Amino acid sequence: MANHRIYQYTSIGRPLDPSFPSNKAVLILLPAAALLGSVFGWFNGGEGLDILETALRFALVLFGSWALARELAPDDPVVAFISVFAALLAAMLVDTFGLLVVFGTLGLVRIVNRTTGLQATRIDSLAVMVLAIGVMYATDSPFFGAVAGLAFILDGTLREPLRRQWIFGLLCIGASVVYMVDHDFTLSQIKAPATLFEWISLLFLLIFALDTILLKKVRSRGDVGRETLDVSRVRGGMAVGFLAALQGINQPRGVVIMVATIAGLCIGMAFRKGFKAPAG
Repeated sequence: MANHRIYQYTSIGRPLDPSFPSNKAVLILLPAAALLGSVFGWFNGGEGLDILETALRFALVLFGSWALARELAPDDPVVAFISVFAALLAAMLVDTFGLLVVFGTLGLVRIVNRTTGLQATRIDSLAVMVLAIGVMYATDSPFFGAVAGLAFILDGTLREPLRRQWIFGLLCIGASVVYMVDHDFTLSQIKAPATLFEWISLLFLLIFALDTILLKKVRSRGDVGRETLDVSRVRGGMAVGFLAALQGINQPRGVVIMVATIAGLCIGMAFRKGFKAPAG
C-alpha cells in the first residue's frame, strides 16, 4: 500500500486494498447497499433516475459512514460496520441526511490524524478547504467553517506540525465570519435541543467526547512508513468529528449520518469493552 499510485496525487486518499478483510467486506457491501437503495426508492414510488439516484446515495452513505468511522476509531475496524448499519437505517428514515458534511469531515479528520502516514499536500489542503466552505453554504451551517479552521490549526500545531495549515485555518474561520455577517447570523439563533432526536444525538455525542478524552493509546499504523499513529492527532481527529456533528445539532437532518456514525461507534465500543472486561 505504501507505494500505491494514489499517493502520486494525494496524501489523504486511502486505497481500498481488498487484501485487508474490512476493505474487502466494504467492496462486497457496496453493491448490496446500492441494491437496498434501489428497492427502497422503488418502494417509495420512484422511477428511473430517481431509483438510480437513491441507489447511489445509499452506496455513498455506506462508504462515507464506514470511512469516517474507520478514521474516528482506527484501532477497531469491526465497530465501523455497526456505524454502517446505523447510517443505513438513518438513511431509510429521513429524506435529507447530509452526505456532504460526512465527506467534508472525513477530509478534515484525515488531515489531522494522518492515518495515511503523510502530511497533507497544498492541493489536499486547498481542496478540503473549498469543500468545507462549500458545506457551510450548502447546509447553512456557519460553524462548520470554524470546525474546518480548527482542524487545519490542529494540523499546524500537533506533533510534526505543518505550519502552512494555519493559513488555511484562518481562511476557513474568516469564511465563517463572512457568512455570519452576510446572513445576519447571531449567537442568539443557537437553541437548546428541542426534540427527542436532538437530545439522543447530544447524548451520543457526549459519550463520544468522553471516549475521546479517555483515549490513551493507539495501536494502528500509518499506511506509508508504518509508524504508529500519534495519539494526540487521533484525539484531535475525534474532536473534529465531534464538533462537526455538534455544530449541526439544531439542523438534525443535515448531520443525521454523522450522528448515526458516531452513535454506532459508541454502541460498538461499549459492547467491545464489555466483552473484553474480566468476569466478576
